[in-house]
Amino acid sequence: MEILQLLGVAVGLASLAGLNLYLTVFLTGMAVRFQWITLAPDYERLQVLADPWVLLVAGLLFAMESLADKFPWVDSAWDAVHTAIRPVGAALLGVMVLGDSNPVFNVIVGLLAAWLGFTTHALKATVRLQANASPEPVTNVVLSVAEDATVILGLGLIFTYPLVALAVAIVALAAIWYFVPRMLRSTWVKLWLCGRKLRLAPEDAVLTSLPDELPSAARTAVGDHAGAEWKVEWSVACISGTGPGYPRNRFGWLVSAAGPAQMLYFVPRRSRRPRALPPGTPAARIEQKFLADVLVLAWPGGEEARFLFERGARPLVRLVFEKFTGAAK
Repeated sequence: MEILQLLGVAVGLASLAGLNLYLTVFLTGMAVRFQWITLAPDYERLQVLADPWVLLVAGLLFAMESLADKFPWVDSAWDAVHTAIRPVGAALLGVMVLGDSNPVFNVIVGLLAAWLGFTTHALKATVRLQANASPEPVTNVVLSVAEDATVILGLGLIFTYPLVALAVAIVALAAIWYFVPRMLRSTWVKLWLCGRKLRLAPEDAVLTSLPDELPSAARTAVGDHAGAEWKVEWSVACISGTGPGYPRNRFGWLVSAAGPAQMLYFVPRRSRRPRALPPGTPAARIEQKFLADVLVLAWPGGEEARFLFERGARPLVRLVFEKFTGAAK
């Protein structure tokens, strides 16, 4: 039981350090110095955090971080600088709690604690990038306050109920590793669309037909899936939104295969594995968003698929729209 409690304290401190290293060190040191908590003999190494110089440096750095967190993009720059700092701090805290005279064990503990710190740091940095994609600054302030509150409540839980803290940390870390890759893809798509919008040229392109260019591997895959009687009629580069049978936020192509009947596919750029859309001709509409034009396809059965196009591809989107609606321009 004592080992699990030690593990709960180590895992909790390392995880919180990835979220806000300086606040974690400062509050733990203050709690020890003013005896808000009584350290068990196993935690005596944490006594060093109560040193006045440690508290002074941690407090000043926390004040700087608290200020940086309130401003869009400044917070992301701060997170980028701390990509190495927070995991190292998490490793040091983990070794302080679990370390012993065996250097091999200390290295293992340090590596695991650094991994935990990097995990929560990745979550924070990703959420911040998502928030910065929106033009309003209020979200940054709310996130900053929420992060500080999480550290405060987390420290209280760690030193009061370390076993509960261990269980909460395990569940939270599993959830982070499930959601962070999806959030990173969404963030990258928004940043890419933002960059394309900033480089947007005047809309003077005149298109009379849709392109049918498609990498040979993707073209072959579509042919193998559709059958010999089908051939690629047109294909347009886009980004997948929500829809049946394919993942979100993937760069690829929307492909129409002509044959006995029209078949639609989304072909992701990396896998080149065609994902068939529902059969039949869908109704279409265009939603003009801040960063992208969204082509929405809706089938009578209730299925709906969304595809994102950079703002510079608006003439292309109109042609695709006309393919489905038959509207004459």
